[in-house]
Amino acid sequence: MSNATWWERYEEEVCVVSTASSLSVARALPPTGLIYSARMQGQQMRDSDGVFTQFYEALRLPDYFGWNWNALRDCLTDLHWISAKHFLLTIEDADAVLSESAEEREILFRALNDAVKFWAGKPELPGQEKITFRTVLLCPPDVQEEVLREIKTY
Repeated sequence: MSNATWWERYEEEVCVVSTASSLSVARALPPTGLIYSARMQGQQMRDSDGVFTQFYEALRLPDYFGWNWNALRDCLTDLHWISAKHFLLTIEDADAVLSESAEEREILFRALNDAVKFWAGKPELPGQEKITFRTVLLCPPDVQEEVLREIKTY
C-alpha cells in the first residue's frame, strides 16, 4: 500500500494500531505538503488535566485555550495557529487514556472522531490545499480490539 493509499484510507476514522504492528514512515506521511505531527503519551493522560496538558503541549494550543472539553473540541476543528496542511496525532498507550473515567474517555474519543470527520468533510476551496487530520491510537496487541470497538461506538 502506498503512502497516499494509507493516508486516504483513514480519512474519516480514527486509526487504532497495535504496538506489535509496523508501518513505515513513508506510508504514515501524506503524499505531499507540510505536516505537523504530534505525539502524546497516554500514560500521562489518566485524568482530564493530563489530557488537556498533553494536547496543549503537543498541539501548541493558544493561550486562550479554556482547559475544558468544549475548548479542546473547538481547537481540534480550528488549528489556525499551526501553518501546516496535514496533521497527524499519535497517542501512545491509548488504552491508558482516561482508563478510570469511562464518561470522560467517551468525550475524548467522540471529540477525536468528530475532528477527523470535520476535516474530512471540509471542502477544498479554490487556491487552497485541503487540510487533512489523522489520529492514530497506539495500544498493546491484547487490547487493540477493545480500543477499536470503543472508538467505533462514538
